[in-house]
Amino acid sequence: MRRFAHFTVRSRLRADADQVWAHATSAVGINAELRPWLRMRLPGNVLPAGLAPPARIGRCWILLFGLLPVEYDELELTRLEPGAFDERSTMLTQRRWLHRRRVRAVAGGCEVVDRVGFAPRAPLLLRLHYAIFHLVFAWRHARLRRRFSRL
Repeated sequence: MRRFAHFTVRSRLRADADQVWAHATSAVGINAELRPWLRMRLPGNVLPAGLAPPARIGRCWILLFGLLPVEYDELELTRLEPGAFDERSTMLTQRRWLHRRRVRAVAGGCEVVDRVGFAPRAPLLLRLHYAIFHLVFAWRHARLRRRFSRL
């Protein structure tokens, strides 16, 4: 049985790449993408300014419907620059979690690409986690497309 899974979700938006990037890397923007199903509570509720990767952000709680803690993410950024971040973390249910986001300018707007990889602590749950995580990122991109309109 495979012990590591990955997928990619991409969207083209009718918005400036810098505007989308600023939104996508703010606590408000992250939670706007997750709402109403989930909310991520960052330590201090903000991403620290002026990070020099690798940077450990700390434990970020994932709250179902914004209230019920269902997961946490020991968030560490290994890359952070305009238009790109790489996250490497562990989670309550994941031995390894990788999330790469790229926002790049294209004709008429920008493209957002999320690459996600993970290795569950309980390998028998890989398919279930794949379905859940893919659904969450599909939802996040639907929220981005709704906010910035599709290209």
